[in-house]
Amino acid sequence: MTTRHRFIGSLNGWFIVNVIAAILIALIMNLTFLRFSGTWSNPPIQDIDQLVVVGSIAKTFNYLSPSQRQSIAEKVSGDGITIRWFSDRKKLPIPTTKKSDDNDSWPDVRRILGYPDSEILTIGPKNEGWESSPFPPDQRFYAIAIRLEDHSWMMFDTPSKLWGLSSASRTLITGFFVLISTVVISWFFGLRVARPLRSFANSVERFGVGARTQPLAIRGPLEIREALSAFNAMQVQIQRLLDGRIEMFSAISHDLRAPLTRLKLRSELVDDERQRDKIMADIDELQSMVQSCLSYFQLESRPEEMTRFELGELLHTVIDNFRDTGKEVRFRPGHRVVYDGQPLALTRALTNLIDNAVKYGGHAEVNLKVSARDVVITVQDQGPGVPPESLPRLFDPFYRVEPSRNPHTGGYGLGLAACRSIAHFHGGELTLANRQPHGLIATLRLPLQGASRPRA
Repeated sequence: MTTRHRFIGSLNGWFIVNVIAAILIALIMNLTFLRFSGTWSNPPIQDIDQLVVVGSIAKTFNYLSPSQRQSIAEKVSGDGITIRWFSDRKKLPIPTTKKSDDNDSWPDVRRILGYPDSEILTIGPKNEGWESSPFPPDQRFYAIAIRLEDHSWMMFDTPSKLWGLSSASRTLITGFFVLISTVVISWFFGLRVARPLRSFANSVERFGVGARTQPLAIRGPLEIREALSAFNAMQVQIQRLLDGRIEMFSAISHDLRAPLTRLKLRSELVDDERQRDKIMADIDELQSMVQSCLSYFQLESRPEEMTRFELGELLHTVIDNFRDTGKEVRFRPGHRVVYDGQPLALTRALTNLIDNAVKYGGHAEVNLKVSARDVVITVQDQGPGVPPESLPRLFDPFYRVEPSRNPHTGGYGLGLAACRSIAHFHGGELTLANRQPHGLIATLRLPLQGASRPRA
């Protein structure tokens, strides 16, 4: 990629383009205001709407006798506007300016005057004509002069603008246009940058806790696209390494079943019944351990398809299975939730958590709660709890608090590891904590993004 293309697609390029866009939008808004706001846009004197009113007054004076014009002009003057009558152009106290007597200038005013050969003069304090006049800058004024039919003149003048907005108001409006355009452009710019970053952060968070995530869509500025591409490549490489490790352990566990079966057959040839029973018990334990490892690795290597199901019903089914075997499990249901997940995997995780609570606490208490962001399932017991220093390691594969390694008292240390893997695959989390005064509570949180509450 050339330096030019890198700059256009980079954050710096995006920023410069958006600044230019904001300036252009503000300029267009300001020009639109000037074009359509009429007198409010503070136009020069020759463009003000009040020229039509001035033309109507001049027409009225046109029908008055010369002796009446000056006295009436003095009477109607006021509110910052002075109206005066002059018998000829030489007496008109404004410098010579370019005439605007062509038929295309001020057609509305000429139509109101209603006589041919009309002439209209306009001048402002900054007009170049003042340079040749004796008037100092502080005595210059705005004026409109209209020639009557008898070639006398009516002049309307004011020392300051009585139309349009003040300079401060104009500056404020221009600043407002700049602010609006900047906010709008910045909002769109922020969305285009924030969306891929938010998706990136969510995927990193999910991948960090072990969940499998789809490759991210490559979009946004160049720097963000490069980061997303690097993350996708890293994710593929790490997942390939993890899959290779899982396949290796799965193959080892699978291959161990054949020699264990042969050992079990050969143990039948042992004459000493006592020794034969011990050998058979050891072989059964090894086979059970191998089967547990296979189940754990199969869960990691071949994840179940996602399905929509009613989470409360699934939890109720798991609890009924325990109750059918005489186990005491109390359940406090919450809102009905249709969830998009792996029903068999979640059944396995919930079964394992409830089984641990029943095994170590005599009975289990299960609660289902739905918050604004997630579904929370808690399983608690009244057992002895776990030493605080052992809590962080309970999710490590093959770790057991009970060190005897007896499968009848503590399993093989794969149950909680599998439960946490299931939670992570769903983008959730599984935590364990001691209760007071005794007991343990397992909290399974599943994100609500894959769930919905059915209507009652």
